[in-house]
Amino acid sequence: MKKFLSALLVLVFVTSCSSNDGLSKSRDAQEKTKIVQEVVGTNGALIPIASSNVMAAGYDAQSQIMKVQFKNGNLYEYYGVQLELWVNFVDAQPNPWSKIGYPRLVGEGYAYRRIR
Repeated sequence: MKKFLSALLVLVFVTSCSSNDGLSKSRDAQEKTKIVQEVVGTNGALIPIASSNVMAAGYDAQSQIMKVQFKNGNLYEYYGVQLELWVNFVDAQPNPWSKIGYPRLVGEGYAYRRIR
């Protein structure tokens, strides 16, 4: 998954750098960030996660909401999650909850809600 995300980031960066539309550098940087967030997120859809306790997870870059579904059936939404945390969570497989989820989402006090 890490290689896939890296390839997407490189592709987006190269594509956006090759445009010559006269936008300022600041505007270009904002557009690149927006494109990368749209590509890396799952638009909130859950994707399978290789883990002993997490079944699936998803991330919506627009709203910065990350969903985590545990193997016991519980589903949680975490609010204000930065893109970097989502990428690190996915890259931490097969231990995303113990390496990233619990220490960052719970330990740093992200707002959350249990959906089911």
